[in-house]
Amino acid sequence: MGTSISRDQIEAFIRMWLEAVEQEKEMTGLPIIRDEKTGDPLFFDQRELRLRYLIPVKRIQPFFEGLQRGQVLYTECRSCGSKYFPPQPDCSRCGGTDMEWKPIEGPGKLLTYTVINVKPTSFMHYEDYVVAIARMKEGFNVLAWLKVEDPKQVRVGMDVRLVVDRRKPENYLTYAFVPAESQ
Repeated sequence: MGTSISRDQIEAFIRMWLEAVEQEKEMTGLPIIRDEKTGDPLFFDQRELRLRYLIPVKRIQPFFEGLQRGQVLYTECRSCGSKYFPPQPDCSRCGGTDMEWKPIEGPGKLLTYTVINVKPTSFMHYEDYVVAIARMKEGFNVLAWLKVEDPKQVRVGMDVRLVVDRRKPENYLTYAFVPAESQ
């Protein structure tokens, strides 16, 4: 897989890139730069956008409590049987509010995947990673990172399972696929 990049390296790259943009604007008088790969003109927006946000999760708190116990949970409507992942506190099919929390036991069949080599800025500190969609035995699709040593070993149709994963360096619990034969 690719090389890990530190946050300081990302910030240094951004500063260097912004200096190059400023030089280009100084020469041309326009907020236009050239794409390094295609040479196509790109409009450069002067505003910096950094996001941190809070999302209320009280109604799906059992999902996060499940992660703490090492389980990935989904919801199933007790009225009509509809299943939801990510979990929902209410059923969008029948409008019911009586939802049961259940663990995803899998396995799942890998439907598709992609290896991420060119990452958004907020993910540049990660080595290259695989994002996959699998159809779980419970009857719904899940989108998650697929943890593998060598992406060349990934095959559509392979069995995967969901595991709780501690995402570093942010140090929080999330979920990821692993090949079903891994323990």
